[in-house]
Amino acid sequence: MGPNIGRLRDLSPPLRYLAYGAGALLLFLVAVGVGATAAVLVGGGHERAMSGAGGATGSGATEGTVQAKIGEARNANPDGTSSGRNADVPASEITFIHTATDANCRGDYTYLSSPSIDADPNAIVLVTQASDWESTGSGSGAYEHNIGVWYARGVQKWAIFDQDRAAVPRGATFEVTVPPASEKFVHHAELNNTAGNSTYLDDPLTNGNPDAVLSVTQNWNPGSSRGVYNNHPTGVLYDKAVKKWAIYNRDDAPIPDGAAFNVAVSGRAKPGS
Repeated sequence: MGPNIGRLRDLSPPLRYLAYGAGALLLFLVAVGVGATAAVLVGGGHERAMSGAGGATGSGATEGTVQAKIGEARNANPDGTSSGRNADVPASEITFIHTATDANCRGDYTYLSSPSIDADPNAIVLVTQASDWESTGSGSGAYEHNIGVWYARGVQKWAIFDQDRAAVPRGATFEVTVPPASEKFVHHAELNNTAGNSTYLDDPLTNGNPDAVLSVTQNWNPGSSRGVYNNHPTGVLYDKAVKKWAIYNRDDAPIPDGAAFNVAVSGRAKPGS
């Protein structure tokens, strides 16, 4: 380094000053380049760390709901991203047991919680009294209320309710089923399909299919429509004369206009039936 400095001193003052300036500029450019490279490396690492971080998460399940999903298939794109809001719509049946508790009950109804139906007013949900209601000692025999389901838009959840508007007893247990999309539909009782205590179904899944197995739950407000009560025990029957299934009130009470029912169907029609 000594000889180089000596050579600079031998130059005339203008040239010496020009050389000093060029050297200073070169050192500045090198320093800026190193700093920018370090910023990119450090900044890139920070961005990746942040993109992989997440806040505290939870299942969001309401207390008393025990998930027991069967054959759930999520609709996801090949890259793993969601294909839409209803990414949890099941391709096969989902069932779980729901228990009424102080945390999930509000008077005559008890909120359900499941990713397969939350925030989906068009979900088709079926419920029955769970078989362990009596055996666990929580109740005294059969559930004494006609039940149905309804969608609460305010909290975006489905709920089981008592048709007689009686308070849901704590400890009551229900089996909840979300059928596959290909095996379910909603039936609306209207003047053109209802006679007395019966309302006739008209759907390819049930027409001409006497061997079908039907599960039915009353739906107070399908699609968040107007609510209609039907505080009566219901059943299903096949009318051979018209080759259609019907939902009927077992106590012979008339089916109210606008009553709606969630229907799940299993079994296939036999040729020529």
